[in-house]
Amino acid sequence: MNNGILQAGERRGIVMDVDHFAVHDGPGIRTCVYLKGCPLSCAWCHSPESQSPGPQLLFAQTRCIGCGRCVTVCPEGVHRQEGSLHTLERERCSGCGTCARACPTGALSVSGRFMTVEETVSEALADRVFYENSRGGVTLSGGEVLFQAVFAREVLSCLKSEGIHTLVETSGFGREEALLSLAEVTDLFFFDFKLADTGLFRHFTAGDPEVVMHNLASLRAVTDRIVLRIPLIPGITDTIGNVSAGFDLAREMGIQTVHLLPYNATAGAKYAWIGREYQPGLLEARHGLFEELSALAPQGILVEMMT
Repeated sequence: MNNGILQAGERRGIVMDVDHFAVHDGPGIRTCVYLKGCPLSCAWCHSPESQSPGPQLLFAQTRCIGCGRCVTVCPEGVHRQEGSLHTLERERCSGCGTCARACPTGALSVSGRFMTVEETVSEALADRVFYENSRGGVTLSGGEVLFQAVFAREVLSCLKSEGIHTLVETSGFGREEALLSLAEVTDLFFFDFKLADTGLFRHFTAGDPEVVMHNLASLRAVTDRIVLRIPLIPGITDTIGNVSAGFDLAREMGIQTVHLLPYNATAGAKYAWIGREYQPGLLEARHGLFEELSALAPQGILVEMMT
């Protein structure tokens, strides 16, 4: 398992995106830094471009006008234009972005850019006034933050030294020592609860649920600043049995808040952008789902439906 893009002596990582004025990624107005790379392969992943650890070419074919500029400038011979048909040999792509810069319509773009710790912190601190006026801060998300744990800790440490509230969103799938190192510089964790059934967890995420549960217990031993988050994937994670198990886990762990995350039905288009098919075979979300599921929560558990 990768323990982070950052190597000895380096102070940079791969950032997928920086979202300013975010209001759904923790308290107050926040800057959310999305790190690239994730060891899981969730069937419902709403950001499939976040899984690969390196810069990745995205191609929105509906925006392509067949001008052929990418064919001319690409140093690796990735692009082929035959009439109106534009094809890519993605295995040849180095993610250099030359074709994306030449594309006049934005059909081509690169997900992921190298940023130093200093660049990341500086961009986040530019929004300090908004944090101060809203009790907001900076959220690190992914991908999976633990995949770039060394870089993440450097960024969080710098932000804490500036008095900025810090939050980490994590699946919990990573090295225990990496997670605990982040706890030293993190004010709040959003921790995923995907599936209680270990077989289903492995099938739908390609991860090990025992690693996640062990890490959650280890994290809870050092902090109570944890929110459990349950993604509501129709017919998979939104069942009464699975959500009840999440509530029970929160009660047992002394976690007081659980977020229910509605399924993002717009994710399918992103798979085509990276040359993958989207075939989760999901059902439609049930009407009145939040009321039905929140009623299952034990007394003392605050349930919030996120938008």
